[in-house]
Amino acid sequence: MKNRCTFLLLLVLGFGVVIAQPGEPIKYKTLGVDMELLSYGGSLGGFYSYHTSEALSLDIEVDWSLVESNDTYTYYNYYGQPISVNNRNLSFVKLMPGITWFPFIETMHPSFQVGGFISAGPVWALNTADDEGFFDRWAEVESNIAPLARGGLHIRILSGQGASYTFRIGYDYASFDEVIDSRQTYKGLFFQAGMEFLHR
Repeated sequence: MKNRCTFLLLLVLGFGVVIAQPGEPIKYKTLGVDMELLSYGGSLGGFYSYHTSEALSLDIEVDWSLVESNDTYTYYNYYGQPISVNNRNLSFVKLMPGITWFPFIETMHPSFQVGGFISAGPVWALNTADDEGFFDRWAEVESNIAPLARGGLHIRILSGQGASYTFRIGYDYASFDEVIDSRQTYKGLFFQAGMEFLHR
């Protein structure tokens, strides 16, 4: 119930942003790649944005996250090889439609833009064996799905030639129906850095 309320709130806010967008409608598309530092691991991914104006874009993002456990640590054996203890071989695949809005587009410098974003979508947990090699662990995979919501601050720095640097600082939240690798809820602050390119 709590997840449904969060999703509906994000949806209502999104429609409000669409209605209130400033500026003339200038439509174009961008593609990008990004990486994230999460409170529970790290991610690599990409995104596609449809800009309905300079101030507003409709986005879809796909990420692959490697989840780390709080009690995982690494030591080096006699031969200098790293050995991980309490390792959790857990991955998240995230599909997140969302909205990015720059409300100060007409008052800030064109090359530096600050705004906000919200997104919500499914996250698939792929839980593999913890004590197997990389290829062997994928022989049996436990899969779970849950809704994920995130939002925060978005910074875009234009670099010319249709490209820009993007940075996001935000908070994400996902709660599964069952415990996965000692946790049921995965949430926390994250930092994302990426590159965005004009898609013609």
